[in-house]
Amino acid sequence: MISKNPVFLFSVLLILISGCSTKRESLGSDNEIIVIASIEDEEDIRNVLEKIFSDTLYTPEPEPFYKIKFVSPKGFNNLKRQTNLAVASIGDNLLNPGTNLVKNLLGKDNYERTIDGSEHFIFTEDQFAKGQLFMILSGQSKDDIIQDIRGKEEWVRSRFNENFNRKQKKYLFDQMRRKDVEEDFMKKYQWSINIPWGWEIIQEKPDSNWVWLGREMPYQWVSVHWEEGLTAPDSLIAAEVGWNFPQKFYGHIRYHPYEFNIQQTSFLRWAGWRITGIWESEQEAQGGPFISYIIFDGVTDRTYHINLLIFYPGNDKSIFLRQLDLIAHSFHVRNE
Repeated sequence: MISKNPVFLFSVLLILISGCSTKRESLGSDNEIIVIASIEDEEDIRNVLEKIFSDTLYTPEPEPFYKIKFVSPKGFNNLKRQTNLAVASIGDNLLNPGTNLVKNLLGKDNYERTIDGSEHFIFTEDQFAKGQLFMILSGQSKDDIIQDIRGKEEWVRSRFNENFNRKQKKYLFDQMRRKDVEEDFMKKYQWSINIPWGWEIIQEKPDSNWVWLGREMPYQWVSVHWEEGLTAPDSLIAAEVGWNFPQKFYGHIRYHPYEFNIQQTSFLRWAGWRITGIWESEQEAQGGPFISYIIFDGVTDRTYHINLLIFYPGNDKSIFLRQLDLIAHSFHVRNE
């Protein structure tokens, strides 16, 4: 399997710096990448990493999915168990503490391969801690590293996204859930969804086929609406259904044309539509990002609309919207 990976792995790196002791869990935020590098290399390394981590959420201000934070090489030992960790340097000047750290981690021969060869990007997992993603970036120039990364961006992003999802699912679902509510929904409506502890039913309207769940601080809302049969067969109808949804069900909420977008998507085992954009209140100065999924399920012969909203003024929202997305992706119907 490793031989198929588009990213070069130094097996000797594992021998040099892993050890055989049992590793503890990684630390830190799942949406932060800690980069150990000298200040003189920071701009170039940031440019390199932005080639990989370019996903942005509009809240309406643009917000990256992964925050890149630079730390001096002298902080390496204190931060080596971080969930997402990179060590990076440009050039072969060993007076540069970042370069010196890279050489010490790789050993002389492997370090020289990053300077004189074509292998400038190293990626490993569980290097210093369980659940850790670890990268080394090293080359004579920024362009050398970018050239080595080209074509591997999607694979690297997928590894980070999978790690984020695994850790966040554990946080959301592994401890305590509202299983009583989940079971009740399945009995009454033939569908259910994983509901984290602390979430409440805000509104439940069986006559309207609509359930609204949420929690406070940050305000995270998930609602599910369903209709019999296939009611959104194409993008135009799905966009109209999505656009009218908040005023029909929430009453005082509408979508803004800014960044309103609909795309065909795969949602779990269903094909459907993914709608994203910005919501705003008609009564107060409130708003934030939203996601909607519209899918048709042949088992229950229904069209489902799963809507996600967040309100968290003045704070980063991307990690909380991604949590909502994980909750949405726990959706299931009877006989699954």
